[in-house]
Amino acid sequence: MASPPMESFVSFTEAWHNRPYPAISPTRPEVSAAGKNVVITGGGTGIGQAAAIAFAQAGAKSVSIIGRRVDRLQTAGAAIAKANPSTHVVLQTGDVADRTSIEAALGAIVAKIDGKIDIFLNNAGILPKEGTVIDYPESEVRRSFEINLLGSFNSLQAFTPLAAPGAKLLNTGSSIGHWSPLPEVPGVWAYAATKAAALKMIEYYASENPKVHVVNVHPGIVGTEINPNIPVGPDTVELPAHFLVWIASDEAAFLRNKFVWANWDVEELKARAEEIQTSSLLRVALNGVDM
Repeated sequence: MASPPMESFVSFTEAWHNRPYPAISPTRPEVSAAGKNVVITGGGTGIGQAAAIAFAQAGAKSVSIIGRRVDRLQTAGAAIAKANPSTHVVLQTGDVADRTSIEAALGAIVAKIDGKIDIFLNNAGILPKEGTVIDYPESEVRRSFEINLLGSFNSLQAFTPLAAPGAKLLNTGSSIGHWSPLPEVPGVWAYAATKAAALKMIEYYASENPKVHVVNVHPGIVGTEINPNIPVGPDTVELPAHFLVWIASDEAAFLRNKFVWANWDVEELKARAEEIQTSSLLRVALNGVDM
């Protein structure tokens, strides 16, 4: 059985996963995305691209990816189409930090797919440079908030009018937003601050929009372009990709408005479904105070 990569991590489930496993396979009929229109920001690379491929494998009606770089979108688009030639693949340039840009991108997508958005993966983001609070450049703080917080803010406002009935919003969050500072991971306060802020915003969004099914997901520690200092992470990029397909399925309906890690075992989660759904478990809160 795999173990968490750092001693400070405590797993919610006994089993810990670093790579895909049968229960979250996107080819399982129980997690089928057939008939669904999926839209992913930051879909040209990394976790976004892997998730797009996984949703195509799950039989999605359409998979649309948004990114700033045309070459990355084209490469990702070819991989998505190869995964399932029957899935309508839409490549759309857009910048989440620019409200006009992301609104135009989503508007163009719904016109091309001739329908509304069933599954929206809020995934675009950056990992800012590391450094201590007192030595940190203000410009880097602003850049981090503009993309990780305001980018999510812009995306939520642009997505909501285009959401299909019963739409699902999956947010690629980070456990760093609820960690205490860890000696194993110094200097990442700016990323932690933006992820914590985005999580709180999305909690309010979920409360204000009860018709949208919201789940926050920590994708694991994956080596992608966003974190070049981790060229090979302990977790494969396919782990969060397949986990997100499972999260969007009816099997995971009990995790609505919860925060979950892709490393956790879904069979163990399902075994505690009623307990999780009816309690404050898997919510970010003040330790020891149920509120």
